[in-house]
Amino acid sequence: MSNSKEIDDELEANDNVFSRPNRCLMPELPLAQDVSAIEIQQAMEQFPRIFTELYPSSGPALYLGPLNEAMDQSIFNSNESRPLLIYLHRTETAAIHCFCKNVLCNEFIINYLAESYIVWAWDCSKDANYQRLLWMLLRYIGSSAAAMVAAIPLGEFPVLICLLSTQQHIILDSTTSPDEIYTRLIEIRDDFHSPSEEMIRDGSQRVSICSNENWYPGSSQLELVEQQSDKFRNIANYFSNSSYQIIRVEQINNKKWLTKYEEQKEVICNRIGHNRSERILFHGCLRETAQDILRQGFHRDQISIHGTKYGHGFYFSTDPKRSHIYALPDLPSGGERTMLVCHVLIGGTRRNHSIMETYPWMFDSTTAGSEIYVVFSNLQILPEYLVTYK
Repeated sequence: MSNSKEIDDELEANDNVFSRPNRCLMPELPLAQDVSAIEIQQAMEQFPRIFTELYPSSGPALYLGPLNEAMDQSIFNSNESRPLLIYLHRTETAAIHCFCKNVLCNEFIINYLAESYIVWAWDCSKDANYQRLLWMLLRYIGSSAAAMVAAIPLGEFPVLICLLSTQQHIILDSTTSPDEIYTRLIEIRDDFHSPSEEMIRDGSQRVSICSNENWYPGSSQLELVEQQSDKFRNIANYFSNSSYQIIRVEQINNKKWLTKYEEQKEVICNRIGHNRSERILFHGCLRETAQDILRQGFHRDQISIHGTKYGHGFYFSTDPKRSHIYALPDLPSGGERTMLVCHVLIGGTRRNHSIMETYPWMFDSTTAGSEIYVVFSNLQILPEYLVTYK
């Protein structure tokens, strides 16, 4: 661990780097317009050029092209597959200069990456570029990767993501030392060709009780809620402590789902001896995911999209700002986001952890304490409103 004198010496020795104005390594790519692969490549070509002007080295050799092409050249390359290392840069974060100098300019790391990885970099300093990154992750890797990156506070950038497949990704953050990063890169590369038991277990499909249910709620119908109505104002009140702009609220109608939910509510209330088993909770998700839920309910493909810290089920929050993290913007619609307002039967709940694949015996849900709840069955969920906002 460096003491304060060593840190001061580091800053003084690199005064020419740290005193320079912060510069973005890529130009902004506006969300409001379509961007071609050529335009993305041209923007990315500025990354190594500006990096070389700011730091003592040109850094690792980068793949200059769209993310999907980088994936084709790395994890999907049938001739010589390699893991893909994604570097996410953000100017004006506390760790950015030290990380670039000590990690990305480290000769041993540079040489090893050239031999063993394809490296793809993206500058998230501009909000439009950050949103475009999330959209690319969603489109080419999947919703779990996009949600994982969206959950990382921007102040904790830069971040390295080691992509071994669309289902397996490992994060190395800016608090990791250069020696630790170098060691982990070697271990991850070895596991890429000879997966460890842990990685095989983490990458496998987990089956929850929700995937074994013998019924599905069928398709739901949407009814637009008038902005001057009490229903709209009640929903807007949930978002009153945020800067979100509600575009529309649609009421969700599904008689079959409602009937099953009410039956389950009676069962749970009778078992626990009171009628306080129900909460109004929020579920932020992609537009496509919301549409899928309205067609066939929550299902196995949505398990663990929001992580697995409290179990392999469906995650809800008491705070829409927490759920907002997972409501990634839909670029074709101009960045609109989607959130479901749901009745959720938490029933008897208990704290639990990532190994849970169904609810504990004699309990109905798991929890983080008071803000996050995880349930494992469609019978305990009744979506009531679909909120579209920015």
